[in-house]
Amino acid sequence: MDNKNEEFEKSDFAEDFFQAAEINAQNDEEERSNNPKANKNKNKVIIIAVVAVVAVIAIACGVYFGCFYHKEEETTTTQPSSSTTTEAPVVVTNPLTGESGYNKDAVGKRPVSVVIDNAAGARPQYNMSAADIVVEGEVEGGETRMLWFFADMSNLPEQVGPTRSARPSFVQFSELFDSVYVHFGGSHSKGDYIGGYEIIKRDNVDDIDGMTVSSCFRRTSDKVSPHNAVLLGENLVAAIEKKKYRTDLDESAFSKLSFNEKTNPVSDISCNNVTVKFSSKTRSRTLTYNSDSKVYTNQSDYQKSVSFSNLIIMYANSTYIDKHNYKGAGNTETYLNYSLTSGEGKLISCGTVVDFNWSVDNGILSLKDKNGKELNLNPGKSWIALTSANHNGSVTIG
Repeated sequence: MDNKNEEFEKSDFAEDFFQAAEINAQNDEEERSNNPKANKNKNKVIIIAVVAVVAVIAIACGVYFGCFYHKEEETTTTQPSSSTTTEAPVVVTNPLTGESGYNKDAVGKRPVSVVIDNAAGARPQYNMSAADIVVEGEVEGGETRMLWFFADMSNLPEQVGPTRSARPSFVQFSELFDSVYVHFGGSHSKGDYIGGYEIIKRDNVDDIDGMTVSSCFRRTSDKVSPHNAVLLGENLVAAIEKKKYRTDLDESAFSKLSFNEKTNPVSDISCNNVTVKFSSKTRSRTLTYNSDSKVYTNQSDYQKSVSFSNLIIMYANSTYIDKHNYKGAGNTETYLNYSLTSGEGKLISCGTVVDFNWSVDNGILSLKDKNGKELNLNPGKSWIALTSANHNGSVTIG
């Protein structure tokens, strides 16, 4: 029943009650004038009637106000909250570049590393700018080779390369990031030299070798062998799955890099250009800073312009090892291996340079500033130069 109707009904009831009481009172008055004894009894009846009316009014008020306040309480307690909690959006970043917009499906997955030829016949390489990290270091004959890292194995370019054979130091560097190691061939042990293939077997490295896995490699027609074997990016995942390799990242075997949220100078020491020489036997690389785009660019050494946000120079001891009677032809080939244990380095970024220390402990690469704090890189792609600490490797800052 509606509360207002209920209120009106209760009011009408009370009014009728009082009218009846008034009529009875008039009749009693007439009767009292004729009968004194009845007059006394009638006074009792009036008192009882008044008490009854008061009781009825009290009950009616209690019901009315009880319903009113109960309704008020229900209205108050059932009102929805006007305040809402807004959660901050989750920013997914590339673990190798610190950049946002990373593929969510690739989070927690292993990266891949691809050995890249850098001989004159291999340049310009295919899709160097797509790599998240480019590692470059000396191999043999004064030549360098590269190791390109891609965080998302499902998003490689159509072709990557030219690919080249495995070398011990590059196999070991790939292990620092728990990557699947991609190469085309490899060196073998002989005498005092331990080959790339033997390191792969010794360390149980998950590898994709173009010599035995043809489904994701092909030869290009614009270069000549051995500088024309390229990786077909879209076929790599299928080859990895066919090998039944683990694709989930082992966090305990992955060297986690630290990044600033925004690009900032790394010191107050300016660096507008840098020239790196890996050893006394190699050519140099010169990169120049562009203050507008905040990257360092090399225009000519790879016969194609490439740019990086971070230049990471790692000084490491190196060892030359002679491999006599190379390929049974009586020749001697001199290989170079890096000692990936510890050393000093320079980080060049955002037009500035800072010194740091690096070390490898239990398979994890650690970069720390001179105060022992974790070194922060700026978001973007990185170039890592393995520079000989004991065979005249040098870095010139301009």
